[in-house]
Amino acid sequence: MAGPENAGADTAAGAGRTGAVRRARSLLAMLRNPKLRRSLGAVFSETATADDAGPLRGAVSLGAVELSEDGTPVFVESFLGEAVADLDRALGPLAVLDGARIDVKDLALDAVDDAVRAVAVRVLDEGERVTESELNGRLRLFVQDVAFFRRHAFDLGVYERAADGSAYWRVEG
Repeated sequence: MAGPENAGADTAAGAGRTGAVRRARSLLAMLRNPKLRRSLGAVFSETATADDAGPLRGAVSLGAVELSEDGTPVFVESFLGEAVADLDRALGPLAVLDGARIDVKDLALDAVDDAVRAVAVRVLDEGERVTESELNGRLRLFVQDVAFFRRHAFDLGVYERAADGSAYWRVEG
């Protein structure tokens, strides 16, 4: 398990995968725009012209599309294979092993409570009673600031604790 001495390594380990997943997500988000959808459709059907290049600047910067010598957008075939492999790793049962741990500083203020609840529910079954040390170990798999997440889960009413802080249990589903 990663300790405080190599917490930065956790972030670095998942950076490449996370970046690739974000690129795939960005391409999917582009499909919501009808003009981009038409331009990407032309690229996929190999009927694109240089006129389609302008709307596809974002897809070019993602590495999903490249411009040929005459400026015609062309789909980068390896993009999908890499994206699928990255998504498989991100969604697989061992994803947490190469993923970055949550840093509360990276969360939007209005997302903190939901993130704390999600992690708190994930690491402790309802009614399960554990020591503070055991809870910290479980939280450390997912978050950088274990104390903040543990205390905030208590403040939110997700966890209760013994008066001396020696034991915690989940009370909210």
